[in-house]
Amino acid sequence: MQSPPDWPPEPGALRPSPFPHPVLHALHSLARMLLFPAYWTLDQLLGCWAPVAHPSGLRWLSAAARAGAALLLLLLVGLPLALPGLLLWQLLQPWRRPFCYQPPPQCWEPPAPWRPPAEPTRCFSFLSANLCLLPDGLARFSNLQHSQRRADAVGSVLLTGLRPSHYGATGCSPPPSGAPCGVLIASVPAGLDFVCLQEVFDLRAARRLVSCLAPNLGPVLYDVGTFGLQHGPHFKLLGSGLLLASRYPLLRAIFRSFPNARREDALASKGLLSAQAQLGILDGRRIVGFLHCTHLHAPSEDGPLRCQQLTLLLDWAEQFEAESRQSEDAVAFSVLLGDLNFDNCSLGTILSTSMLRHSVACSPEMLRRALEREEGRHRYLAGPPHGGRGVKPWQGRRLDYITYRGAPTGPLSPEMEQVTFSTALAGLTDHLAVGLRLRVSMPS
Repeated sequence: MQSPPDWPPEPGALRPSPFPHPVLHALHSLARMLLFPAYWTLDQLLGCWAPVAHPSGLRWLSAAARAGAALLLLLLVGLPLALPGLLLWQLLQPWRRPFCYQPPPQCWEPPAPWRPPAEPTRCFSFLSANLCLLPDGLARFSNLQHSQRRADAVGSVLLTGLRPSHYGATGCSPPPSGAPCGVLIASVPAGLDFVCLQEVFDLRAARRLVSCLAPNLGPVLYDVGTFGLQHGPHFKLLGSGLLLASRYPLLRAIFRSFPNARREDALASKGLLSAQAQLGILDGRRIVGFLHCTHLHAPSEDGPLRCQQLTLLLDWAEQFEAESRQSEDAVAFSVLLGDLNFDNCSLGTILSTSMLRHSVACSPEMLRRALEREEGRHRYLAGPPHGGRGVKPWQGRRLDYITYRGAPTGPLSPEMEQVTFSTALAGLTDHLAVGLRLRVSMPS
């Protein structure tokens, strides 16, 4: 007779370091230290060129002075250190696994394993949010700044979503007229189990989020992407920007980079991060769930390329699930989360860049109230790209999604319980957060 699976299970192939040997890890840390002065000064230079809301002569002189100082530092300090650092960094990339794994502390306790039929139903809560945590100079072009401070604030907001779930208790409103489903809320959905974040490009910001999420939620995958010279050829300076945190133990994970990229997205290693989590035990078998996190190509004029990426990631998701699933596993769900950069006529999830500093756009409750009205949506949500015609009633541009499916022949069946659009991150990013609550049951 087969012994029941352990709880919590061992993470298996998931080791904290992305390198197979400590020496390689140390050399990679050294390479990043050598690159940091050039990275910092280039970031400062970019910030000097970012547009400002109310330009003035004094502000222009200040920006010019900062640009001159940054350029001098780059020439005297940054470049001499960056050249050997870049060479060492590139040589180490073939040995690097394309993500870091932060295990939870030893005192961490995952949720009690789901054991149907004694517990016939369990709900799982998912959250997806694009945080625009770019290097600070680049973030300023989106009218955002102080990426590391924003990361600390985002972590604090997300922690409020770890409390027990009491939907509809406070801060909720009916869906806007014309929206197919979903609830506007001013807080993070309660009882979060899985959090997928996009555009966490700045590694210092990522580490701040990890230090907040790992002790309070559970295992975290971050610093995701394949860097350096890649097939194409493409030179990837930025990762994928993806970060995945889970309340349940992670068994396996993999990242695959999209082979096709253009324009500014060619510098980023966008792709699909797939993970398998164990949720419980059914008749001595594992109950598992699959999570697929992505951020598709951003430039609006490259629709066919996004379609190619979507086709690729669906194939990759199928392949990962087939490779990870044991024959006796019971699959509770397969969920795709992220910024797909596809638009439709439901409630918009991207905010107008020019309005991000407005007092209403910086207040979760005030922004929620504004988005309940078409006038507020027209003012605070981004409109169609290139001045295209908007739909009536005005809903903005929907870019962020969470989709799900079950296993057609499996014993478990997922059903959507609630979709939320959250303004909890108002003032910290240029997107609304999207939440999904799934009810998974064992049909009688």
